[in-house]
Amino acid sequence: MSEPLTFPDLFTDSLRRTGRLIVPSLPFAAIFVVAAAGLVLAAGSLPQGGVGFVAFAAVTFLALFAHSLFSAAMYRAVSAHEGGMLESAWKLTMAWLLVIVIAAIGGSIIVLFFSLIGSSLGVVSGEPGQEITDMTAQMREGGTFWPLFALFVATLIGVFWFAVRLMLFAGASVTRNRVHVFRTWSWTKGYFPVLALLMLILIIVPVAILSIIAAQASTALIGATDTPSKAALATGVTALIHLPGAWLGHGFAASVLARLAPPNSA
Repeated sequence: MSEPLTFPDLFTDSLRRTGRLIVPSLPFAAIFVVAAAGLVLAAGSLPQGGVGFVAFAAVTFLALFAHSLFSAAMYRAVSAHEGGMLESAWKLTMAWLLVIVIAAIGGSIIVLFFSLIGSSLGVVSGEPGQEITDMTAQMREGGTFWPLFALFVATLIGVFWFAVRLMLFAGASVTRNRVHVFRTWSWTKGYFPVLALLMLILIIVPVAILSIIAAQASTALIGATDTPSKAALATGVTALIHLPGAWLGHGFAASVLARLAPPNSA
């Protein structure tokens, strides 16, 4: 049976697990940083055409697998688990591919929806070669700005709700050595308020702060990313600076997983 979730207990346990997973995951963190930099280098260096596309697709998959190795190492360091490291990382990679497809479909639907809404409200761009017309002014004049803004905010809240409800798929895929995506959906039912607050504190805020630090550090150390090698170095620096956010987020997810996951036979 799932344990009850309280903010203080979950917050404290998340920090405790974060401290335990850092050292075991360091080698895999290094692999991930190199893979992220390599992906950006490949994007700027590979030739155009079919051969370049296939090569970039292969590099992208390797980068995703490196991310899965890093993630699996963190979960396995603080959670009971089945199978080997490579097998768990492979299952997590498959789970991420499914989530990426779902996100791409959902994102396309959202973009299409707001595009159609904008067209139906008469929000248009200028003539080709001219600056885009001030769409905000158009909507204010037509009295549609605030309703559309409210709809946009509601959409963002819906996306956030979906992310919170699906937050256990990665940990479950690693620890149970099976692809889990929507299998974990029911596990978080009824816990959105506390999980959303902790996700804001332990994931969103740290990522935002680290993003600002990474941008400033990249500019100071590398300068303009006007070549593939500089862009790759900037990506490596950014990934390195974001490691504390990854550790904290996985500590939080592992703590929630330990409390909400049903017995493995369920």
